[in-house]
Amino acid sequence: MMEDKVPMMDAGMRLFETEKPFGTVLGGIKVEMAKHGKILTSENSGYDLLLDRSTKYKKKYISCLLEDAGVVGKTADGEEIHRYSASLKEGNKNTNVGIYVAASLVIIWAMLGWLVSNGNTLLTIVFTAVGIFGAWRLIRPSKDNPRLVNQLMDIFAEGK
Repeated sequence: MMEDKVPMMDAGMRLFETEKPFGTVLGGIKVEMAKHGKILTSENSGYDLLLDRSTKYKKKYISCLLEDAGVVGKTADGEEIHRYSASLKEGNKNTNVGIYVAASLVIIWAMLGWLVSNGNTLLTIVFTAVGIFGAWRLIRPSKDNPRLVNQLMDIFAEGK
């Protein structure tokens, strides 16, 4: 599923209780995750669902492993209440396109600074610094994946 090795790190785990069976809960999680990208599944990869939010500049993934943590009681109607554990991992990696664009950005801004400055070294350095800042913004780790993980865990805990 993940064609290139994207390092995945633990993003959190949420315990929640519901009377719904495992398949229904997994389907609900899939629906919530599908709102944010493409869902991939695999049987022997260590996750139940993989959310692919990749762009041409970054590969961004969030994986979810759902586990049944047992029965914790019964409802007034006699239905069993199950406790589930949703473990999420997130990872992102720059693509070659993203790295080339970032490097090009630095080179273009440095050349622009050299052309505009007419020998002024300080102005060339300022333009190069702007290019480096833009490149850093492109290649830094994604900040929207952790925000989405927190949002998904809150939704899971509500039992939607």
